[in-house]
Amino acid sequence: MEELRLKAPAKINLHLQVLNKRQDGFHNISSLFTLIDLCDTLSFKKNKKDIELIESVPFENNIVLKAANLIKEYCSVEEGVRIELNKNIPDQKGLGGGSSDAASTLIGLKKFWGLDISKKELLDLALQLGSDVPFFVFGKTAWAEGRGEILKEFDYKDRFFLLALPEIKISTKYAFNELSKLKEVTPNRPRSKTVEYYNSFEGWLRATKPEADNIFKELESVGVPRLSGTGSAIFMEYENLNEAKLAKKRFPELVLTKSLERSPLMQIIE
Repeated sequence: MEELRLKAPAKINLHLQVLNKRQDGFHNISSLFTLIDLCDTLSFKKNKKDIELIESVPFENNIVLKAANLIKEYCSVEEGVRIELNKNIPDQKGLGGGSSDAASTLIGLKKFWGLDISKKELLDLALQLGSDVPFFVFGKTAWAEGRGEILKEFDYKDRFFLLALPEIKISTKYAFNELSKLKEVTPNRPRSKTVEYYNSFEGWLRATKPEADNIFKELESVGVPRLSGTGSAIFMEYENLNEAKLAKKRFPELVLTKSLERSPLMQIIE
């Protein structure tokens, strides 16, 4: 194969509850993930033996390189690859851009190098890269437990979202450290087709970042603003496009997106 181009979709946490810190240093969570049509793009091209990454926005220790080296070593691949990454998903906003790029790299190189590797193996490799990465390999709206690797498909109708993207950057590691003293609690599980939505980081963010709290207050006039992941992206969910467009007229700076029933990557691994 000479070249392969893929889209790496962002995610929204419709629900995220941090339960407790584990002995391995990670946290147990209870979360509901869905994909949206805001995407990075990756292209894979032939290279000699090296792995080369070209980035539209440079990142130190980019997880794409880690993912490529991980699967190359795991499958004893001798070929190289030139990966071009074009970023559209903003960094440190709780939208999972880096994790999605990593999952897309694993899946893309499975196809590009013609690797005989199962979805379970991909999920195991994904977990080595980060707690959110397995969800992007799973590729469908899912309820997540454990670190995020215990995934169960969740029936979710198409929705439209408006995203507010404050200039606040939130390190996931820092945010979890801030909540490390939480006591263990009972997870909120989906009952039937409804969930009592909650985000463990929302109160913390609003209390420590007044600019984020102001955005929440302003958006309450057109919907129910909620935090995605550790933030700082704030989203509002709508059942139909007209409602979302009306709200966007009030706040034209918001980004309009739509949920995805399945990841565009699923055609490769199913």
